[in-house]
Amino acid sequence: MRRKVLLVDDDAYSTTQLRKLLESESLSVDAVTNGQDALTALAAADYSVLITDLRMPGMGGMDLIREVAQRRVMVTTIVTTAFGSIDRVVEAMRLGAYDFLTKPIDPTNLQIVIDRALKKRALQDEVLQLRQQLKENFSFHSIISKNPKMYSIFELVRHIGGTKSTVLIEGETGTGKELIAKAVHFSGEDRQGNLIAINCAALPESLLESELFGHERGAFTSADARRKGRFELADKGTIFLDEIGDISQAMQAKLLRVLQERKFERVGGHESIEVDIRVVAASNKSLETLVKEGKFREDLYYRLNVIKIDVPPLRERPEDIPLLVTHFLNKYTRTNEQPKKVSPETMERLLAYRWPGNIRELENAIERAAVTTVGDTILPEFLPPRVSGATSEEKPRFEIDLKHPLPFYLQKATEQIEREYITKALEKSRGNVGRCAELCGLSRRSVSGKISQYEIDKYPFKST
Repeated sequence: MRRKVLLVDDDAYSTTQLRKLLESESLSVDAVTNGQDALTALAAADYSVLITDLRMPGMGGMDLIREVAQRRVMVTTIVTTAFGSIDRVVEAMRLGAYDFLTKPIDPTNLQIVIDRALKKRALQDEVLQLRQQLKENFSFHSIISKNPKMYSIFELVRHIGGTKSTVLIEGETGTGKELIAKAVHFSGEDRQGNLIAINCAALPESLLESELFGHERGAFTSADARRKGRFELADKGTIFLDEIGDISQAMQAKLLRVLQERKFERVGGHESIEVDIRVVAASNKSLETLVKEGKFREDLYYRLNVIKIDVPPLRERPEDIPLLVTHFLNKYTRTNEQPKKVSPETMERLLAYRWPGNIRELENAIERAAVTTVGDTILPEFLPPRVSGATSEEKPRFEIDLKHPLPFYLQKATEQIEREYITKALEKSRGNVGRCAELCGLSRRSVSGKISQYEIDKYPFKST
């Protein structure tokens, strides 16, 4: 593709010389004499590089650079200036100029600067093209993939969009089950109600029943007013029951009745409430296996397993990793900055890693790398050690030095196990300290103390 350069200078001789130096089979050059004409030209055509003088009649170069930045014109700006005006060059680059050329312009330096500018534009075009592909070709209701198994899921979701059949989604933690539930809900053209989600594993049974079905005033000590439950709030819409495999047998019996009759009573109430909803359930465990183990009711399983969606883990869809990396780099780009790039070595590490935490773990790794990388390219050392290969699960987690007694290392090992166990429990409970304490078999106070001791940030888990 032949790139276009726009020259902005009221000096006809300078413009003629620059045109002779730049015009080639790969570059075409247009010229105008002031900033206002430049803005008109930029609006009419796609220019890769803008070369502007700073001193011109009418709209000068500095005002032009401000307008280009404000209008977000995709062009790489280079300024030309007379020797001794370096303070104005600094101001121009602060406003968004990429580089500068000192008059009289040296042909060799001109070629170096133009080559760099064109390479930058090529990278910008590549990012834009990939963004467009993500939007048009590889995205389905915010789910990004080009994996054949995922395409089959997209087709199934489209096909069932107009129905109210119950859907069961199974897949490992972090594979995007909630995104698929949202896609199921929003694929229905006649949807009227909302999508209401609840994580069944994050609440103790005493609270779960009230959350699902609501309660009447006075139903229990703190029930000072009537409260609608999630089923009632989801009327005419969809209720998403996440981690349904973790609910008790007693709660399973109550859910079975609601699925059969689409009726329930609030806790402490006697009035039967009828709802018109679609139920979407999800589990990171195989419900069929739980049925065989006697941990899940068979009749409830068959009520849920009307339409089954098995979400493949990220390790089975490696072709999605570059797409997802690009998406997360765009997501975590700082304001007024370009998205960071990933070096080939870094991408190799990302593709080689098994991703036990799936897409959620990949997003966390890219967010960390994006905010800690100083330059514009993410190198392997900016990835978490487990991803970059800096540490290995098979190697000792600390060096043994016989200067320290054995109890010293036993304490260190205990601390590492506690930190990892609590982190895992926080992820499972989505940052809910009470539920985390139940999973750990400890008091809430003990878990809170250890979270503080190990400086574990529980808030990222609340958005997973």
